[in-house]
Amino acid sequence: MSAEPRLGRRAACLGVGLAALGLSLPASARGRTPIGGRISLRVPWPLGSIDPHRGDDVAAALFGEALFDTLYARDESGAFVPSLAEDEPEAETNGVRVTLRAGLRTGRGRSLDVGDVVASIARARGASARAWLADIPTPKIEGRSLLFATKDAARVVRALASPLVAIVKGDFTPDAPEGTGPFKLASKGDPIVFAKNPLSARGPAFLDDVAVRSSPNLEASLRAFESGQDDLGWLGSGLHEPRPGSRGFDFGHVGWAVLFAGRDAAPWDAAGAPQKICDSIPPSRLSGLGLGAPWRTEADDGWGGPPVTLVVRDDAAWLGELAKTIAATISRPGHEVVVKPISPGELFARRAAKSFGLLLDVVRPFAPGTIGALVALATADDPQKAIELLKRPPKGELPVRTLTRTLRLGVVGEVRAQGGKMGDTALAASAGLGIDWGASSKARR
Repeated sequence: MSAEPRLGRRAACLGVGLAALGLSLPASARGRTPIGGRISLRVPWPLGSIDPHRGDDVAAALFGEALFDTLYARDESGAFVPSLAEDEPEAETNGVRVTLRAGLRTGRGRSLDVGDVVASIARARGASARAWLADIPTPKIEGRSLLFATKDAARVVRALASPLVAIVKGDFTPDAPEGTGPFKLASKGDPIVFAKNPLSARGPAFLDDVAVRSSPNLEASLRAFESGQDDLGWLGSGLHEPRPGSRGFDFGHVGWAVLFAGRDAAPWDAAGAPQKICDSIPPSRLSGLGLGAPWRTEADDGWGGPPVTLVVRDDAAWLGELAKTIAATISRPGHEVVVKPISPGELFARRAAKSFGLLLDVVRPFAPGTIGALVALATADDPQKAIELLKRPPKGELPVRTLTRTLRLGVVGEVRAQGGKMGDTALAASAGLGIDWGASSKARR
């Protein structure tokens, strides 16, 4: 999608400051990005908590970049640049030194220091980033610096740039997420509101706030957008017909819908078997769910194991609809698949114990590209296997459906940030994955 030239958030904030002094930026540096306004939307996902360190947290996949920063980030070209880090890493005789920027504060006004950074890395390692950080030593604190006992500065930067290694306060809680991003959580409930963070490390958002409701079904967002209540329609431009003047947006995938096989699926609890099931599902059966580009369908043998239950979390409307369609598609006489919605807590416990037949959940990529996908998917299967695969990663870019042929899980399709918007709403693409909410804006009326 083409977009008008924009002024970066840092430069825009500088322009506002100069204007207050009666000065102005040079004409060539002036941007046309409006400041202020609100965007409202609904998503068929739970929003009660946001945990950037969990690989199955869709709220973090969609809105994590609005709240949190990493030590390093990707720019528009895909290159790594300092974010919360003061500069490029310094190679020393005894390791790699990363220095934290001075004066960092969270959206609540609390200072963020190197102790919080070490705690964040440890928290990420203890959550979903165990394999991703396997070859990254626990850093030693020296003033505002972190000393990593390794010679591989490039690997340190790549690891620290992952959204699953976001930096938070040491007492972080997902129920009240707090970071240094362009927004801060202003209120919870219906809707939750992300308000502009004036203390943001990389400059506050252009928008005043983003109001998000959790949609109980797939139709609610489209209905609200079609009737003019919302600025964005998730997965489309209207329930009955496109809203007049609306345009489509598609900012790519932020994760994958993944089918797991458990102990009750034997002998289908084997490497490659779940992906074979997923590849047998015709893409046309799942149209309307925004699963990405169609895939080549393999032999449509469906489910060949014993009658089994497909468990799915009961608070995610999109996953629930997908689970029902999958079950109806792969069931065969004598080999029925029945959907059972369960609480997120029970689903997490069953996944850990493999106490299920089939299970549908989400996996977030650790970074764009094959390596970020491979480690994320392998970690969801077996973190130790992910560590081994990271030592000998495949060469070149490979489709995720190829990566899962050695795993006991299968990719059904993508979780994408796509839908419809009005012309006065300008969404910005993240240099990493999904939408850059901080750089998005809304025209003044």
